[in-house]
Amino acid sequence: MVYVVVPVYNMEPYLERCVDSVLNQTLREIRVVLVDDGSRDGSGALCDRYAAACPGRVWTVHQPNGGLSAARNAGLARCFALSQDPARDYVLLLDADDFIRPDFLAYALSVCEKENCDGVQVDWVRGTGSRFPPETRDPGPVRILTGAGALLDPAVKTTFCTKLYRLELYRGESFPLRKMNEDEFLFYRLLWKCRRFGVSRAKMYYYFQRPGSIMDTVARGLKDNPRRRDWREAFGERISFFTALGEKRQVQRCYERICIELMLRYAEQMNLPRDRRAAEAADGTMVREYRAFYPKMIGLDTIRPLRKLLFTLFYLCPMGAVLAARIHPLRR
Repeated sequence: MVYVVVPVYNMEPYLERCVDSVLNQTLREIRVVLVDDGSRDGSGALCDRYAAACPGRVWTVHQPNGGLSAARNAGLARCFALSQDPARDYVLLLDADDFIRPDFLAYALSVCEKENCDGVQVDWVRGTGSRFPPETRDPGPVRILTGAGALLDPAVKTTFCTKLYRLELYRGESFPLRKMNEDEFLFYRLLWKCRRFGVSRAKMYYYFQRPGSIMDTVARGLKDNPRRRDWREAFGERISFFTALGEKRQVQRCYERICIELMLRYAEQMNLPRDRRAAEAADGTMVREYRAFYPKMIGLDTIRPLRKLLFTLFYLCPMGAVLAARIHPLRR
């Protein structure tokens, strides 16, 4: 059985497309949990209509608005309540404005069962359309890694939406409430539990980018936001976790990720008007922090030469690396 959890908050214009993409899957053994997180539009009523139309296949949870993490936690709790065997069942966390290919779940489940994986990541399309473009490349074979190996692999991203995980992995875990970058707090804990993890280049997930620049919106919203340093808290917990286990390479990878985030955030902020920039970018704090962390990660053997060059360029000349990153993006 595959469970799909969809947190919903004021997503009425997109929700039908999202849920229909799940109900129209070629895999029939699926259960959908829609979590209405205190929506103020017609999303909650739409969730109820789906549950009424598909009894035994779609469930709706209504709760006061608590944010994405609270909605995901409630959805996962319902999955555990419904599941007869969490060690054999799988779960996908799907954003309500996105949608998936009709064969996503059948494909991902077949990889997990064939390769005895605890999870698998697929590739994604980013755009503003309502359907998948034709596949123009051969995705090639699925790479099989250990959980530890996946955490060191730059191709493995933090987001949960492109990953099918064994439900049992979530036992005892929860997303942190009222945090930005909530995926960073839990991502590494689940992957570390994976004995085997698949990485596929098949484009199965459509990340719907709403009109306007998402990066610019996020960057502008960080100034004076009390949650803007939550990502550092997440990495601090991750460093403590792997330091206690004596996992030096994992700790180095954490510092690499911190340096990537500092570079990206610095670039975003420096592209804003001076009066809109966050203080830690404008006063050089980000650059000083980067230079302190650089020696702790640059020796990691999984850093590719071009990326290592970019890291060093930022260390020496931050604005030069900002321009170079437009040619060679660190995060896609």
